[in-house]
Amino acid sequence: MALSTLRARMAALALAPVLACSAPLDDAETADENEIVDIAQTDVERQAIGNCWLYAHASWVESMHKTATGEDFDTSQSYWTYWHWFDQIAGGYTTEISTGGGWAVANEIVRKYGLMAEKDFVAADTENEMSSRQSTALSAINASLKSGVLSDPAKRRDKKIVRAEMDRAWGLTAPVSAALTSTFGESVTRTFASRTPARNGGTPILRAQDFAVAYAAGPGRPVATRTLADAAREWRQSYYSAGDRAFQVRIQRALHAAQPVIVSWFVDFNAMENRDGPLKGSFNMKTLGELGPGRQGGHMTVFEDYSAKLADGRVLEAGVTLASDDPRLTQALDPRAEILFFRVKNSWGAARPDRAFAPGMPGYHDLHMNYLNGPVKKCSERNGQTDTTSCTSQQTPLKYVILPPGF
Repeated sequence: MALSTLRARMAALALAPVLACSAPLDDAETADENEIVDIAQTDVERQAIGNCWLYAHASWVESMHKTATGEDFDTSQSYWTYWHWFDQIAGGYTTEISTGGGWAVANEIVRKYGLMAEKDFVAADTENEMSSRQSTALSAINASLKSGVLSDPAKRRDKKIVRAEMDRAWGLTAPVSAALTSTFGESVTRTFASRTPARNGGTPILRAQDFAVAYAAGPGRPVATRTLADAAREWRQSYYSAGDRAFQVRIQRALHAAQPVIVSWFVDFNAMENRDGPLKGSFNMKTLGELGPGRQGGHMTVFEDYSAKLADGRVLEAGVTLASDDPRLTQALDPRAEILFFRVKNSWGAARPDRAFAPGMPGYHDLHMNYLNGPVKKCSERNGQTDTTSCTSQQTPLKYVILPPGF
């Protein structure tokens, strides 16, 4: 890669939105056996740290792969998290890990390091829907940065030392560590994007350009098998303005084509209705108005479905799969139709006594359009906590989506 190209790529990543995710407060471990049929989905998983953006990316990848192959592939979010931290530390400057990221950062990680199945990186991650290893690794690597081996900037610049500390913090087995070394080098002297590319032969590490996915390249066009590298180049990030009906239609068209649309949105947990009633499991302005601002933060998930009120007053219900030639699908795209809510596959777990879900959809939430349009009050943060006594600005909760090409 030319130096000018490299500098341009690094500049773009530096300007890309970085998301610090809103995660559940407790750490109980649960299991999920939920599957749905309207958009190809894999099991709901549960983040333990602020890396929702990687869970959203995994849902996107797994959905497209399932469409291409009919197979469930359980992506290791821990593998991507490992390399996200490595890239932060290896320059010698980071003294505390940031778990936040976004679409561009996730794509860059996959471009450089590919992906692994969960069972092949940290096998223990397959035993529960939440990875406890991510939490322990984060504590261990931050301790090393604060007062251990990596507290010395010179050692942080030595990629061999960083690798060794990372492997120790993550508790990697000898075969997994050997696979990383075989592919990228003990000092990570090569990646899949470097001039001399990494060699993954004989390892369970997969290149994006070898990983099959399927998606449509525009409304009315057939779903076709491509690669993850193609998807990363062709899907696009688009920003939302409150009330933009044409933008909502673009999302609807993608959902009609069974595409897993990633969404970035602003969470106020006091907008989530946990009480019994018609709004249970939803984020909505009625609940937020009653409770006032609560704990807040950014979040990334994947759109799964929606509900709309048609121009003639009929309601298109979420969870009801319609035939592709059903006239109601076209009517739902009418500018006069009203989106009631979008349903998302979430990364907060599927069996939560403290968390209400969409009816019959453990791990899924309904984001009412009145909430997504807002505006909602945005509060200050003090010591990492929302200060609900200082809410001086406003937000449109729906930030941006990642759409397939042509949508």
